[in-house]
This record gives sequence, structure tokens and C-alpha cells, in this order.
Amino acid sequence: MSDSGRQRSRSKKKRRSRRVVHAIVWPLLALVVVGGGFAALTLFNDAMSVRADLEAARTSISEFQSAATARELDRLQPIADDLAASADAAVDPTASPTWRMGELIPVVGENLRAVRVIAEGVDEVSTEIVNPAVGLIGSFGLQRDEATGGFDLAPLREATEITATADRVVTDLHERVQSIDTDATIGQVSEAVVEFEQMLGSAQQTIPQLNGALAGVGALLGVDGPKNVVLAFLNNAEAAALGGGPASQTLVQVDNGTVDIARQVSSNDFLNRTPLDIQVDESASQLYNDIFFNQNNASTSRPDFPTAAQFITAHWQREQGLTPDVVVSIDPIALSRLLEVTGPVTLTDGEQLDSGNVVSKLLNEAYFRYPEGGAESDAYFAAAASAVFDRIMSADYDIYDMGQAVIDAANRGTLMMWSADPAVQQLFDDTRLQGVLPKTNVGATVLGIYFRDRSSSKIDYYLHSEATITTDTCTPDAPSYTVETRLWFDIPGDIELPPYVDSGLYDFYRTEVFLYGPAGGTTIAVEVPESGLQTVTGPSVVDLGRPAEKFTVDLVNGQTAVVRATFAGTPGPGPTEVRATPMINPTTVTMAEAPCG
Repeated sequence: MSDSGRQRSRSKKKRRSRRVVHAIVWPLLALVVVGGGFAALTLFNDAMSVRADLEAARTSISEFQSAATARELDRLQPIADDLAASADAAVDPTASPTWRMGELIPVVGENLRAVRVIAEGVDEVSTEIVNPAVGLIGSFGLQRDEATGGFDLAPLREATEITATADRVVTDLHERVQSIDTDATIGQVSEAVVEFEQMLGSAQQTIPQLNGALAGVGALLGVDGPKNVVLAFLNNAEAAALGGGPASQTLVQVDNGTVDIARQVSSNDFLNRTPLDIQVDESASQLYNDIFFNQNNASTSRPDFPTAAQFITAHWQREQGLTPDVVVSIDPIALSRLLEVTGPVTLTDGEQLDSGNVVSKLLNEAYFRYPEGGAESDAYFAAAASAVFDRIMSADYDIYDMGQAVIDAANRGTLMMWSADPAVQQLFDDTRLQGVLPKTNVGATVLGIYFRDRSSSKIDYYLHSEATITTDTCTPDAPSYTVETRLWFDIPGDIELPPYVDSGLYDFYRTEVFLYGPAGGTTIAVEVPESGLQTVTGPSVVDLGRPAEKFTVDLVNGQTAVVRATFAGTPGPGPTEVRATPMINPTTVTMAEAPCG
């Protein structure tokens, strides 16, 4: 071949090479904006269809959430069908060999991988979570089995399986999305990744609540076989950190959907004052002293329900000869919320308890009716507890409204649960149902304000409190939190307090105040701006991984005391939150930011 022929041949090869580049590489490099936050660098011929399908899927997810929240059950299946079709159409092109090869191209590849991960994620959410949940949402309920008289647990078991699957799918997807290098993706793709990650993060916060609620219901109905369940009714008129002392308790025996009240006891059935042989942190012993170990009513002194359940269990083992499998605490504040759903209950004498009067009747009026306490008041509380329990167990109400009421009660700290089964107990993790303070400051810096009555009284029906929390983040690496708490009694002058309400020990009222700082923090200062009759500080310890300050406050009616503790925290971008003893007169909390400069 002549030189000129060889030159023409090389020129043709170059032109063919350039055509290959234009035919394959440039389309892969084309930036195709995908509407609604989804973007991708995609094979040109598939880009617009993937964009449209992902946008349609996103719309369907939003519509499904809205319809489920509004209980528009007839809309759920059509929306789920639309989601399934869009998700399937979106994921199909991303499974092609051409797409996968494109993911290997520098710069372009991470964009293509990001779109594939999102498309696969939407498809998995549709297939493994939304579709199985549709039928259950429309039919879920607690129905009696006519043959056994117990509850049909099949819907509960199905719901538990779906939430377990959702937990697995969402956790796996979140890890895959977090592996995307958004520094290597274009702006629209990065925005889509962030949006999808936020959706998954929201689901990861919601799913533990569902898991915990379903585990709780299952434990109360004996889904895993026979269980001894102790319902501890806390008395907020005699405050303790978790609400009040567990003066009235009911043993419920459950097995595969059958539920029977087996025994009702009161504090008079736990009079053994020999200290329990229970190992707890030395800090708890210092803060809550000897009565923590030898009095049943002091079991809820520490703001940690697993500790309370440990003590309640030990008292039952020693004085009742029985080991509880599950311990549940509930107080009249929680009952008030539940009665909003069930409607009023009627006692055998015709008296009605409803959401508006159950707190005052059980925590104050009963003591005027039975001023000496004793057997008569115990019988009244037992009758009330039995009537409310029977009404709740009837399941003759809107089950979804009850679910929301239970969540509300748990979030207020008025309903807590513990299981001796570690697998069940683990399902309560990351929920308020567990009744624990967070071990870290991730997401929020949580502080605690707790009270305990030491007057041997029921006087806290008249106790009022307010707190001001001042957060100082002017130096982000060394934030501080000042917790100032004011308390006073407001006892009407025209009433004569029954002996059972008034202090049985002093001619004043003694309240212990416990201020807990942030996890991993330290105490900077302890102050008593107003001492009331008298206020004693200390001890100062680290309890539950937090600095904890104790104040013993003595007051007479009309006096005010103010106590204050300032804590050094750990760096963190989250908000400041406060948890407090559920009081009959809720603690008013004011949040403030310290001025900088």
C-alpha cells in the first residue's frame, strides 16, 4: 500500500474512533437534570424515562404517607399499585449491562451509581414494605377468638414481621446511600441523595417506635407464650422521678391472646423493710439512700425504668413468691389520655371515671373520701384499676386512636415497659417506652429534672414547678447548660387536708430535687438562689453517665424555693431537650439561649 493509501486508512480509523466517542462516551457525559430533586448522569436514551418514573414514585410515596395518616384506606391500594409500577419502571434501565459499565467511567460513574441506588431503594421500599403493609393497614385490629375467648394474634404477628422487614431494608438502604460520594456527583444528583437519605433517616426514627409498640402489645397478650405481667400504677400525688410510687399493682397472666387478672396488691403487701440484695451503681445508693432498697414505693426513685423494674421484680419474688416476666408502669395522667379513646368507665357503685376527672378522683378526692387510707382506699383503687383495664381489654374503640394515645403517654413518660426477655427488651431501645435517659447527646442534648416526695404524704397534688434552661453555645467546643428550677405549694386555705394527704413526718413538706446534666458532662456550679424554709445541697455524683445534683428542699405552703445547677457539656449541633417527672401540675419549662459577645 502506498503512503497516501496508508494515510487515508489511518484517517478513516480516526474518523470511526471519533464516531464511537460521539456515539457512546458523550451521551454518558451529558448532564440530564431530573425534576423534583432527582438527578443523574445516565445513558441518554434512558435518562428521561428514569427521571419521570422516579418523580412519579416520589409523588406516590408522599400520597401514600398522607393517605395512611388521614386513614383514607380506600386510596392506599391504588397508590401502592402506582408506586410499584413507577418503581419497577425506574429500576429496570439501571440493571442493564450498559448502565453498569457506565458506572465505571471516571466522573460519570458515581452519578450513575447514585441514581441506581435510589431507584433500587424506591423499588425495595415498594416491594418489601408498602405492598405488604397495604392490606394490613386496612384490616389491622384486635379481635376476640370466639373459640378461646382470647385475642386473635395473627394480625399482630403479621405486623411484627412487616416492621422487622422494614427495619432490615431501611437500615441496609441507609448504609448504601451513605456510601455514595456526593463530592463526586453533580448538584442535582447530590440533592436527590440527600433527600432520599432524609426519608430513610425519618423511617429509621419511626420504625423503632413501631417495633417497640408491637413488642409491648405482644408481651401484654402473651404472643410468645405464658407470661406474668405486673401492672404498676404510679401515684403522682407522692412524686418520684418516674412519676410516683407504685403503691397499687396488678398481676395479669397472659398466654397466646388470653388475659386474666390474677392478683391485686397494694403497698401494704410489701411491708418487708429488709434491704433488697440488688447491685446498682454506688451513685444511685448515694442519691436515693436506704429507702431505695427497702421500700417498694421507692422503686421508681431513679429516672431509669429498667432499675425500677429490677426492684419491683425483687419485691414480688420476695414477698409474693412470683417472678414477673414483664413490668409495666402507668399513672392516672396516662389513663386520662387512654380514656379519651375508650370513653368513660363505670365502677360497680355507678361512679364514672373519664379523661377529665380520673386524675383528681384517684389522686386527691379518694383521700378525702377515705382520709385514713387503708383497706377501703385500696379496694377503691383496685376497683378503678380493674374497670379501666377491662375497658381497655375490650378493644371496643378505634385501635389506631388508641395506638396514638399509647405513643403520647409513652412520650410524656407516663407509660413505660420492661421485659425480662433480652430480645423483647432490645425492641424497646430508642423509644420512650423504655424509660431511660439517652446514653449520648447524638440528635439532642437531654437534661433531666426530677422530684421525690420525702414527707410521707400525698401532697404533690398541690406542688407546682417551673424551670428555665439556659444553653450557652457561644464557645461550641465547650457548651454549658444552666438548669434553674422553682417550686412551691399552692394549698387552698379553705380546706382541711386529710392525714393521709398531709405530711406524716414533718410540719413542713420535704421534696428532693434531682438535676441531671448532659451525657458525658460535668458540673460547673451548684446554687440555691432561694432556699424556702431550708435547702440542703448534695451529694454531687455521676449517675447514668451524667452529672447529677441533689437538693433537699423544705417548704411550707406559700413559700418558694429556687435551685440551680450549671453543667459543662460536650460539643454537638443538636437542640437542648428536657425530661422531667410527670407531675399532676406539669413542670413549665422555658428554653433560653445565652447571649454571646
